[in-house]
Amino acid sequence: MAATTRRKRKSAKNGNAQKIEITEEDRLPGVVYIGHVPHGFFEKELFQYFSQFGKVLKVKLSRSSKSGKSKGYAFIKFKYSAVAKTVADTCHNYLFFSKLLKCEYKSMSEVHANTFYTYKWKPNSKAKRLHNTAKPEVNLVRSLRRSTRKQAQKLAKLNVKLEDVMDVPVIKEK
Repeated sequence: MAATTRRKRKSAKNGNAQKIEITEEDRLPGVVYIGHVPHGFFEKELFQYFSQFGKVLKVKLSRSSKSGKSKGYAFIKFKYSAVAKTVADTCHNYLFFSKLLKCEYKSMSEVHANTFYTYKWKPNSKAKRLHNTAKPEVNLVRSLRRSTRKQAQKLAKLNVKLEDVMDVPVIKEK
């Protein structure tokens, strides 16, 4: 049986003391599932908003792997499950940026172990690096020949000589 402690809290209206039961389960971390998260309300904003209720340990906003856009739902892990239950009750059907939030309390056993897994994402810069590197001289010569030939063909259609329009670089044949 879980140990409980009783705490007295005075009601603001009439001054009567209320007995609140705090169980061991309430001291464990708890998770809140939040659905219908509005666009523009991302990890940082979720963390700041829900920190007013209690200590937020982690925030996981589900995103599309293809585009990186929010899928519209999130999981928030609180230090105490009592706080998570309060948040789920308070914020369920809360009108937020013209959307009704759907909140559910989930115990840690109901949530997948990898839900809050994060990894260091690093963009692949190989294509950019290859594009910006110095080109070998063989490729430059080939490119120069090709552009000179194409310009000559275009000017031939116009009955104009390439030498009249610009200085033609001399390409050494090997």
